[in-house]
Amino acid sequence: MADGLFNAMMIGVSDYYLIPYGIAIGATASQIAFLASIPALIGSLIQIWSANLTQAIGSRTKLIHFIVFFHALAWVPIILIPYVFSQANVLPWALLVSVTLSMLFGVFAVPAWQSLMSDYIPVKKRGEYFGWRNRLQGSFTVLVSVMTGLVLHYFGKSTLVGFTVIFIFAMICRFFSWFCLTRMVEPFRHASHDIYFSFFSFIGKIRTSNFTKFVLFVSLMSFSVGVSAPLLAVFLLKDLNFNYAQYMGLVTIASMSGFLFQAQFGKTADRLGNLRVIRFAGWGIAIIPILWLVSHNLGYLFCVQFTAGAVWAGFNLLVSNFILEAVSREKHIRCISYFNIMNTGSIFIGAALGGLIVHKLPPLFGYSYLSLFLLSCVCRILVMSFMFPKIREVRQF
Repeated sequence: MADGLFNAMMIGVSDYYLIPYGIAIGATASQIAFLASIPALIGSLIQIWSANLTQAIGSRTKLIHFIVFFHALAWVPIILIPYVFSQANVLPWALLVSVTLSMLFGVFAVPAWQSLMSDYIPVKKRGEYFGWRNRLQGSFTVLVSVMTGLVLHYFGKSTLVGFTVIFIFAMICRFFSWFCLTRMVEPFRHASHDIYFSFFSFIGKIRTSNFTKFVLFVSLMSFSVGVSAPLLAVFLLKDLNFNYAQYMGLVTIASMSGFLFQAQFGKTADRLGNLRVIRFAGWGIAIIPILWLVSHNLGYLFCVQFTAGAVWAGFNLLVSNFILEAVSREKHIRCISYFNIMNTGSIFIGAALGGLIVHKLPPLFGYSYLSLFLLSCVCRILVMSFMFPKIREVRQF
């Protein structure tokens, strides 16, 4: 659990302040969209080799220890960018390359870690356990996001020193997380029992496999979200001209809401099934973008973010739980890898599309970003209406 807490503190920096960092060094809307999507896409593609390498090594823990160490080191080039490159037009692309490198190490060990945790935690306890774990991690993420937001607010928008300070802190947290992970033990030599099947074989079961239909549903939802979500920070910091403290407050309230409600979502899913709660959370996610059209009053936006944090916490938790329940233990690593490929690929396509069309859309209430939010809302509603009903619950209730 300690590894998760240190990782959560790193996430309090990486998930919320890499995009503002990109904005601070002069990235355009399209570059921000690429920053939010390309690293995840490339990271997911490399996960194809995660299962193969785990099987070759014969140990999930050895793979995790090796990869996480280099994930911590990958913060170094991100930190050094403004001190190494002098040309302003080079900085955003250097950040894109550096974040992509970090993402490669960050996600490569994820399938092995999720497979390992599925062995540790009994099926009927997963919702409650991961809800509790995520709530505790979320509290640390919120605490760090507040602290780092205040650090950036102290230094202001005219300097990058604040980003250097918070990124060094994130790197130290990841090294502590790595140290804790080295204490984990392998329950058994799981990798030798992995079942191989190709990505195209996986896709070919789209008509018959309940799990593949579920992956398609989540991927289409991620595409719909990706159209607008990566550009929200640009809208807040540039168009609405919010300062770092206001931005920090909005991202923090979403995280706080998530860890307050996630455990309850997990317990409810253990009792009623994952899909019932995913349906509720999915429809919540579908209507969130349209709420941004109502008002830009800071107090109102805090309420919107609080709602968004709650439904996203339930959705993300139970998507993970559904995956672990829907596939056999021998297929966990490969299925998780293929899920991540489709999911992040969809985010990339959505984000790239959003970045390309945002300034071509007619303004809505004076902002082209609001037109993009409305488009994203329509896409989400269509996915929930037509794709979600095709999926069946794994367990009987």
